[in-house]
Amino acid sequence: MKNKLSVIFILLAGALWGSSCIFVNKLSSMGFSPMQCTAIRTLFGALILNAALLIKGRHHYKMSLASYGLCAASGICSVLSMCIFYYYSMTYTSAAVSAILLYTAPLFVMIMSVLFLGERFTAKKIVAFVIAIIGCALVSGIVTGAAASGLGILFGVLSGFSYSLYGIFADLFMKKNKEPLTFSALSFAFAALGALIISKPWQIVGVCAEAEKPYFLPLLFVVFSLCTAVLPYLFYTKGLTGVRPDVASILAFSEPLMAAVFGIAVLGQPLDAWQVVGILLVTLAIVVLNVNFRRRGGEEIQKL
Repeated sequence: MKNKLSVIFILLAGALWGSSCIFVNKLSSMGFSPMQCTAIRTLFGALILNAALLIKGRHHYKMSLASYGLCAASGICSVLSMCIFYYYSMTYTSAAVSAILLYTAPLFVMIMSVLFLGERFTAKKIVAFVIAIIGCALVSGIVTGAAASGLGILFGVLSGFSYSLYGIFADLFMKKNKEPLTFSALSFAFAALGALIISKPWQIVGVCAEAEKPYFLPLLFVVFSLCTAVLPYLFYTKGLTGVRPDVASILAFSEPLMAAVFGIAVLGQPLDAWQVVGILLVTLAIVVLNVNFRRRGGEEIQKL
């Protein structure tokens, strides 16, 4: 039962991450740059998460220096870096290619899980990864001919690597600590600090001042952070208590699936036959990961 709930949590996290396109589309139309969207997301996420942690009790901040180091590493090397590399990848190549490269993350997680966490490769994980990456390629529209550059590909791969680190850091943190909210809250605090340094926050204030309805923006920022940062990272971190990082990273392929759905249903983006096939393949990958194959005698071959 715990494994099933963990799978649901991770799928929910992916779905909420996929809703980012709705908020970024809205904020971009108001004059905010992608880097400023990142700063808004991480800052409000940090405020909400740390407020929740304080309500639960200040004692949750009492932990070893090594645990703080893991939170700092997660915030800078994963939460913030993933956004930065992903943004730069999109400036040098198409959004489609960037999305595919971002989801090389499961490959990095599988490799690092074997090297550092004592996990093992299984045929099921490899098959699920291959199916999912092909599905993402089709959903993104890359088969229609997206332009790519060497630098864009490099940044895209780095975004995937950065994304993969969150599960590794969270797994290491939870081995010595019991509260997943602490990890998420402090990871976002460090990410927000880094984002504010590089995003020119005074320009964010300027865009807010010139907005048609400035009083509407704080609510939008809070909802943006809740849906794309606070809740998905909490769900993902909680899911890691019952599912290994390599499996979790593949389950998070629900993000591009839901991004495609939101793009079609909310933003009116077109859907072609290849994207339908891609959505079905991503769904198949998730099913493959959650099916226990059995021998004739009923013995399980693999488990999550």
